[in-house]
Amino acid sequence: MRAALLALVLLVSAGSAAATRLASTPLTAEALLAANVPEETVDLVAGGSWWPQLPAFDSIVYRADPQPESAAGLTFQQLGGDATITATLYAFRSSRDAYKFLLYGVLVGPVVDRDKPAVGEQHGYYVTTLPDGKPVTHFFFTRGRVGVAITVNRQRWNQSRIANIAQAIDANLKELAAGTLRPTGLPADQLAHMPPDAIAPGPLLGTARVGDEAWATVDRDSTPKQVRDGLATRGAKLLFRRYLREGSLTDVIETTLLTFPKAADAGGWFRPFGAGVNHSKNALEAGNTGPQAAYRHGRDNYELRFATGRYVADVFCYAPFIQDPSTDCEDVVRTLAERWYLQLGHAK
Repeated sequence: MRAALLALVLLVSAGSAAATRLASTPLTAEALLAANVPEETVDLVAGGSWWPQLPAFDSIVYRADPQPESAAGLTFQQLGGDATITATLYAFRSSRDAYKFLLYGVLVGPVVDRDKPAVGEQHGYYVTTLPDGKPVTHFFFTRGRVGVAITVNRQRWNQSRIANIAQAIDANLKELAAGTLRPTGLPADQLAHMPPDAIAPGPLLGTARVGDEAWATVDRDSTPKQVRDGLATRGAKLLFRRYLREGSLTDVIETTLLTFPKAADAGGWFRPFGAGVNHSKNALEAGNTGPQAAYRHGRDNYELRFATGRYVADVFCYAPFIQDPSTDCEDVVRTLAERWYLQLGHAK
């Protein structure tokens, strides 16, 4: 009787443990972004100030063999310098594909260190040189079916230094596998004002909250610090999304919603962009996007920005892996902006 009771207790305990075991986090683009290296770690390891750029959701648009199912990268820009640190995570169908990705990544002329740093399951470290003589440090590693590429552009880092970046990512990948790390939650009030599925310009690649510093690295209306401080002073909140343009494997459409406390803040933020674009030779017809709107064709991109109420919306088209986007971008950007303008016109 006692033995039977003990067996029952053990069975219940085992069932309870199994019931509380967390499922691994699905390897979406947003989950891979959550597993990337934190800005604080980059500043500590690299020294100085490094600002993250907008996230690169490269699922589908990144073409390779093997082809990843999802991909997300972050580039950190050295403030006051010319160096960058890029860490990109690729989720493949299998660990075998992740290993093939690593093998292709280290098929280079320079000598590859396959021993150190010993991060992940398979790894490779090497340094190349740019045409101007500046070094580029490369490190690849795998964890399960995820392949990771870390590149330090214009600086030579030794194995122990780049290991600090890789270890932070590897620890996060283990947490994804354990189900203890999840994608960063998206604010429902802002998410509701992003373009709905009915007007999407193509497959959705990823959505993320971004900080003032990320926008400051791409906004050319002023210096990065002035852009960052201007957003912070006005209390802006930013939500970013990337699509693959329908019918293309190279063009992406990025939509950024900047939400301000008051309409005056939104209008004041838009004004320098509008004045600069509408008096330039690169200005395009902004369509039905209201009185506070401007559209330009840059050297390698199309960008339309408008303000309505307490919102500023930015629609941007370019091709991350080739020099120029298709001219089809012009109409796609304008059409999406017009439909988004109508939607935001009803937002509070």
